[in-house]
Amino acid sequence: MLALVAAVAAAAAGCQSQSAAGSAPAETAPGIELRDAKGKVLARVVPGHPCRATIDGIELLVGTQPLVAQLGDVRWSGSEATNGITLKRNDEMIARIYPIDRPAETGLYSPEGVAMFRTTIVGDKADLISGANAVIGSVHKLPTGGIAIGDRVITGTDDLLLAALLAAPEAPPEVRGLAACHRLSPSPKAL
Repeated sequence: MLALVAAVAAAAAGCQSQSAAGSAPAETAPGIELRDAKGKVLARVVPGHPCRATIDGIELLVGTQPLVAQLGDVRWSGSEATNGITLKRNDEMIARIYPIDRPAETGLYSPEGVAMFRTTIVGDKADLISGANAVIGSVHKLPTGGIAIGDRVITGTDDLLLAALLAAPEAPPEVRGLAACHRLSPSPKAL
């Protein structure tokens, strides 16, 4: 019996070392990162199924078909309709992403329909516009690669709208994570 236990333990140890040596940890998987001026990672998204989003220290594993994530006792979900994508915390509407059928513009709106922010790509940049119609930031591609938003930089993508969603100033981290994962999903409709 001791020989059997020793054999199982040796096999398990072998599997663990092979797994550790044969695959890269999740932290080193290629992803999209938003960094501040000092290089600190503020947001990180790794596309896939599930999509992995870490925004302001909040980690989400997001299923994209349908859009859903569980964070403790809270269930986040998104449902798509002609009026956009409704994002809910449990059954309470938190935000709406609209429009979803125009490849050069998007916005996040409160349940009351007030813009948290909106943006439209013009040329190689996009301005972030507040609900009060003020320009609160600009998103543009860098000649060296990546995207700049003020003194922050996004690497791993050249998608200006995705960059705007990740850096949306008034949106909660969970909403930004869900919106980014939806944009990265292989959905037939553009976000």
